[in-house]
Amino acid sequence: MNDPVALLHALLHALVAARSPSREEGPAVEVMEAWLRAHVPAASPIRADRNLAAVLDSGVPGPTLLLLSHLDTVPATAAWTRDPWAPTIEGGRMYGLGANDAKASCAAMAVCFAAARLKRGKLVLATVCEEEVGRGGLEIFLPSLPPADHAIVGEPTGLDVAVAQNGLLILDCEARGRAGHAARPHLADNAIYTAARDILALEALVLDRVHPAAGRTTHAVTVASAGDRHNVIPDRARYTVDLRTTPSYTHAELADLVRGVVKAEVTVRSDRFRPVETPSAAPVLAAALRARPEAKTFASPTLSDWAHLVGISAIKWGPGLSEVSHTADEWVELAMVHAAVDAYGRVVADLLG
Repeated sequence: MNDPVALLHALLHALVAARSPSREEGPAVEVMEAWLRAHVPAASPIRADRNLAAVLDSGVPGPTLLLLSHLDTVPATAAWTRDPWAPTIEGGRMYGLGANDAKASCAAMAVCFAAARLKRGKLVLATVCEEEVGRGGLEIFLPSLPPADHAIVGEPTGLDVAVAQNGLLILDCEARGRAGHAARPHLADNAIYTAARDILALEALVLDRVHPAAGRTTHAVTVASAGDRHNVIPDRARYTVDLRTTPSYTHAELADLVRGVVKAEVTVRSDRFRPVETPSAAPVLAAALRARPEAKTFASPTLSDWAHLVGISAIKWGPGLSEVSHTADEWVELAMVHAAVDAYGRVVADLLG
């Protein structure tokens, strides 16, 4: 198949048709591995379970560019009005689960990879598992890949360029009191009241450092629970704080700020998704903006595997729209996927040509 458009459509169709919810990505990995064997036989493959990569080495010293995206999807919901795994093209859009998030990026990167003609350095294509949920993907696969100098994380950004990405900090809080009979509340210490005062204090907490791209860190109490009987004053009340973090604060600073305004015991449940940003002088950013001058730069509020690329100069950039991700009857504009192949190719030529 020599027609690049037909090649792209066929690969994207095959990937969407391959069911690949998180932790069950095997069918999509097999599609991608067979495609790479057929179309890029010169590439050196790397596979670890449901993570797959291929490497093109020019043999000439130079930087290494990583093209990274994920093959897993969220589960299909009952709200779908069409078969999620029967991709169809209507009105210039391909419909199907994962078409937007993020198999369009996988397909565009793969076709770019197959067409690459390197003059220096290395080009690495990686399609990983468990980006939506779990720890079996890039976190454990990254040490198997050649160390990268630059990276493009393929996610639906409308081909605008994300130069910062929020992190996630989850804090579990437990307020403690003294149990007692509801008929004698003065002899007890109601943990619900302590938790309630904590929650109001958190509502008033101002995180005033503003990041130039990502804005303010946000925080919200999202879960609360206490007690199991109407006539017993509870001695425990628990609540959870969800913070969407920016590079303006470290996670340790934020946990300490919360501890400073609440009486509850605060435990860090998760801080593995750190906020990240692209250095303003990053060659990959300059190359992307040369490749697509109409692209805007922005800060992404959604998580991705970019969080695991510590010390690597990276951007998040891909076809599709973030607001379409995880929705019923998911779709992607094929014209944007075509444009992504061209844009990625221009960056490869810029950095490795």
